[in-house]
Amino acid sequence: LRSAGEPEPECRRFTEVRNITKGDCRLDNVEVSYCRGRCLSRTDVILEEPYLQAVCDCCSYRLDPERPVRFLSLSCSSGDSEPVVLPVIHSCECTSCQGGDLSKR
Repeated sequence: LRSAGEPEPECRRFTEVRNITKGDCRLDNVEVSYCRGRCLSRTDVILEEPYLQAVCDCCSYRLDPERPVRFLSLSCSSGDSEPVVLPVIHSCECTSCQGGDLSKR
């Protein structure tokens, strides 16, 4: 059993239904994906300067190649609608800590 504050043991994709708000505009029950979990980090001693080598992996995301973003329209109290762009996460994996979308490399 894990306590609520501990990260997930491995980096993976989760899906959750959330309400999205921006100012006085909102859209309820939107399914969003995110990445969460632990990845390896370590420091090794090597035989040349600077003698230490840190390896740090982060739980990063890969956007859906077919449809990297989706467009939503929030309803505002004024009766207007507000466009919002959400990234579509295809998968999650551990990658060196530069962060961001791996598909560019």
